[in-house]
Amino acid sequence: MFPGTERVNPAEVFAGPGYTSPRPAQSIWARIAIVAAVFGLVPGISVLAVVAGHVALRETSEYVSGRGMALAGLALGYIGITVWALIGIVWAIAS
Repeated sequence: MFPGTERVNPAEVFAGPGYTSPRPAQSIWARIAIVAAVFGLVPGISVLAVVAGHVALRETSEYVSGRGMALAGLALGYIGITVWALIGIVWAIAS
């Protein structure tokens, strides 16, 4: 067995005309990061996006895809944390 083909479905590889290379597995942490970043309007969810994004970056390799989603989740998560911190500072100064 070749590295990275442990979870390959043979029916998917040999289904079409000729050989098609298997799609690499996608990181579930990258999906969590991007979804959490999109819902970052709720306080605390942006932190989850950052944590999941860092885990996904560590997990991605040439056999596991999702690096772009992990980076997007990280960027949006850090933006969300910054926005919530600024809102907290403005609220603390105003009150």
